[in-house]
Amino acid sequence: MNKLFFYWLVFSSVLCYSQDQIIEGLVVDAKTRQPIPYAAIGIVGENVGTVSNEDGRFRLAIPAKYMDDSLTFSEVVHVRKKLSISYLLNNKENVITLDEAIIQLKTVEITPDKEKRKYEKLGVKPTFYWGSCYANFKGGAQIAQLMEASTYPVILSKAKIKIGDNTLEKAKLRVRVLEKTSNGLPGQDVFEGAFMDISHQEGWVEVDLSHMNLVLNEDFFVCFEFLNVLWQPTEGYFSIVCSESNTLSKKQLVRNASLGKWQYALPGQRHIYSIGAEVYKLK
Repeated sequence: MNKLFFYWLVFSSVLCYSQDQIIEGLVVDAKTRQPIPYAAIGIVGENVGTVSNEDGRFRLAIPAKYMDDSLTFSEVVHVRKKLSISYLLNNKENVITLDEAIIQLKTVEITPDKEKRKYEKLGVKPTFYWGSCYANFKGGAQIAQLMEASTYPVILSKAKIKIGDNTLEKAKLRVRVLEKTSNGLPGQDVFEGAFMDISHQEGWVEVDLSHMNLVLNEDFFVCFEFLNVLWQPTEGYFSIVCSESNTLSKKQLVRNASLGKWQYALPGQRHIYSIGAEVYKLK
């Protein structure tokens, strides 16, 4: 009887260890103690991650194989912080404080009148129907499209994405502009922070970036990040339907979680969206 009890105890311990562990907490500014909404939280290079909600709170399930890893907390105007998963699991109340980052902004003098600007449209130009399909994203999932202008430098004027059926009562996208690395993948943020309210919106949804004076000197990625503002303690998914895409010659990249690994999305996969941008020449 004692031997059976011992085996049962060992089996129970292994089973518990193999289950996902939940980390919950709050991300705040170190100085003001104000909540930081939509901070990226995850294991760098892995599809384990989320974003904090509008109140700075987060909840993330950690698979057993990542127990020896660390979580990175990132937000564009704050310094990144990395904490071990074991440390976070051992804390009852995780209040993550991020220090404000010192960012030096480039000053740009715009000389041409708006009427004289030469605009160029970039990205996917939908020409036929691929068929709608559902895309289930964790908060913080991203899809990026490479933009290639005919000449440089240019100023980014608009970013846009085409959405099919959309019944969500509360949904947002964050527009990000990322540099292109030597291996052709998205790299560091050039710009992050323009939000698009896409509640019930369908068709082309555009965001005006002309007031940001974003000067680009080489090919770049326009990225849309899905923000799960429907965050609840027991669920972290929501669905939007994509629509037309002619992506046979325009590759898109996706990562399914904040700070995760970028992967190519092939034509016909559930991630494909029509993504475009508009730029004008800097004189």
